[in-house]
Amino acid sequence: MTDRTATALAELLEHARRHVPYYQPRFLPAPVTPDNAVATLRRLPLLRRDLVRRERPRLWSAVGDPRRWRTVHTTGTTGAPLEIVVDEAAQRAELASLLRHVESCAGGRSGFSVVHLTLHLASVSRTSVAPDPPGISLSKWNLSRAWQLPDEEFGPAVVEELAGQVITAMPSVMAALCARLGRWPRRLAPPRLVVLSGEHVTPDVRARVTETFGCPVTALYTLAEAGIAGHACEGTDTYHVDEAGAFVEVVDGAGQVLPAGVPGDIAVTPLANRAMPLLRYLPGDTGVRVDGSCGCGRTGPRLRLLSARSERVVVTGPSGRGLRMIDLAKLCRQLDLGVTRVVREGDVVVLEHRDERPASPVQRTVVTAAVRSLLGAELTVRTRQVPGAPPRGGPSAPTARSAGEPGAPYAGPALPAPEEIAAWARRVLAGEPDVRAAVLTGSALDSASVTRFSDIDMTVVVAGDPYDAYWRSRATAMNRGLATLRVNVTLAETVSRTPLVACRLLSERHPVVGSLERAGVAWPTREALAAEGRFWAQTAENILWTRVTAADRTRTDPLRDAWLASRFCLDALRYTFLCEGIRVTSARSVLKLAVESGVPQAEDIGHAFAVGREHRPPPMAGTPEADRFLLDALSCVRRLRDSL
Repeated sequence: MTDRTATALAELLEHARRHVPYYQPRFLPAPVTPDNAVATLRRLPLLRRDLVRRERPRLWSAVGDPRRWRTVHTTGTTGAPLEIVVDEAAQRAELASLLRHVESCAGGRSGFSVVHLTLHLASVSRTSVAPDPPGISLSKWNLSRAWQLPDEEFGPAVVEELAGQVITAMPSVMAALCARLGRWPRRLAPPRLVVLSGEHVTPDVRARVTETFGCPVTALYTLAEAGIAGHACEGTDTYHVDEAGAFVEVVDGAGQVLPAGVPGDIAVTPLANRAMPLLRYLPGDTGVRVDGSCGCGRTGPRLRLLSARSERVVVTGPSGRGLRMIDLAKLCRQLDLGVTRVVREGDVVVLEHRDERPASPVQRTVVTAAVRSLLGAELTVRTRQVPGAPPRGGPSAPTARSAGEPGAPYAGPALPAPEEIAAWARRVLAGEPDVRAAVLTGSALDSASVTRFSDIDMTVVVAGDPYDAYWRSRATAMNRGLATLRVNVTLAETVSRTPLVACRLLSERHPVVGSLERAGVAWPTREALAAEGRFWAQTAENILWTRVTAADRTRTDPLRDAWLASRFCLDALRYTFLCEGIRVTSARSVLKLAVESGVPQAEDIGHAFAVGREHRPPPMAGTPEADRFLLDALSCVRRLRDSL
């Protein structure tokens, strides 16, 4: 152990002795020093997951600024997931450890950016810059929405963004990406490096990633609750312990340290986190300490991670390789999939899950690629929804007829198909004599257009008062029944007085009930569209100007700015084309027409759409690229204003 590690360990233990309620009675009264730090640590009991869950508030530090702490969640492999708080120092230490590893594998600290790929719908795409070394861009890119693109669009979008970059991801995510991409195109430079972490890295996964991307592949031993504990050695199957970030032991069940070569439980003590110190924490992994010099020339302690104990393997493949519970739990948390049982039936592996809806295409694709990469490419992988707790409802549930209870909630996947939404709404509205017509519009009709800001728009044209208590109650209940639903109850004459809305309803509609034409909705005149467009352009210009001249652009959200800019550009182009007699309003058709007709900045507008939909990662706030979104939208609105 280096002097630096001994000092860091002593400072952490002294902090815990003074400021962490759980540890205060477990220390001797004498101060902790670098000379006695290791002996002091080994007198402490092992910290198991159930104890962390039970004692969580008493493991928090009594000093520090909780406003700067971040909560991280584990996978819940042995029960409910853990919630751990980490302070800024721990976050910086983890980033520094990652960059040190990248620099050692990529041959220097310049000329690259780091892109972390996820397939977790709740994960928000964002970009920042590393404080040290400065200038390295750090992006998180949630691929779950880009995954909805057709193959001919998905492949080019991904490879263009990842060419020459350092990629970090869980092995299951990379396995799914390999399965979809096939091979990296020769015309583009490959990624500089792929870093796998968060799950067990098998030789097959590593080889597949190397074959697909044509670049070096490395791995990290990481824990959500403890950060980076080890760096893979490229010449051996061992991990070099990250002594700057963690103190790692291999122990028996009583907490006694085992000699080199003897397998046992891995106990990790993260050195930087003062918000919630975890001393001698058992994450559930097994390993063996490795003595002797390493062929790579690096010194310091090393670990060899072992296959999980037999009771932790949930299923084995034809070659005898096993799927570990911890890997399955991490994968399912990433995918929001509640897998409860895995069985192998010959060459078929079935994952049973208790969710309110069957697994979505994205979930099935990623699970299939991950399981095959771990157990064998010859296996067939299927998902099976099994009954569990009574679901909150679904499209097949019976419809309640009382006012305010229009039907059982639709608990569909994150990207339900228009047909499913329409069928649910049709049952909800069945028997309503006041309804003249109902249609769906907007991004709900095109899964590749959905953003995290999108609503599912449904317009219901009625004969009576749309704002009376009955319809307020009905609309509220429908909004409760379907996430992100926005029900607009209106009259035909009201629609006719809003020309762009009328055009969108007639152009994009997915029918639910009745006919818009029979309800009295007709195409507006060019004069009516132009008059509305002039008023809209003035309002839009004021909003964009206020946003683009904000006092501190570094505090804005580029993802939201890109989405907002794309919405203003889209409506400006809709007015333009409709006034020219071209009856198209869907986002995909309007964007295609903008390119074909030579609209200025059409490619830049398309880029704003791609970022707003997370089909590409966003730029960093305050950069010219981020400001460009709003400036292009402002130009687009002004062109419309001048043309009308």
